[in-house]
Amino acid sequence: MKYTITESQYGNIIDKFITHQFEPHKEKRTAESIFWVKDGEIISQIEKSEYFWVLPQIWTNIMSMFSLDHTETQQVIKDWSEEHYKLGELTPITRKSAHNS
Repeated sequence: MKYTITESQYGNIIDKFITHQFEPHKEKRTAESIFWVKDGEIISQIEKSEYFWVLPQIWTNIMSMFSLDHTETQQVIKDWSEEHYKLGELTPITRKSAHNS
């Protein structure tokens, strides 16, 4: 059986999946960073109001679930973070990316 979904339905599914990856989380702050902690693990970090670091496992889950490449994954996380947290000016990266910068 084949199912057809509209672009808006697809966007809604991505939004719900990403929300599930990040929620619920608690915020912890230092002078330079904001950390999101879920189940005792740091799942993301906003560094110096420039980068939105995302736990590699979450990044991979999103890539795999929707068959996205790195750039597409970065964009859907950016869109999600703008819609839910007004963080659209930040560039989502994985920890591996942060070390390569």
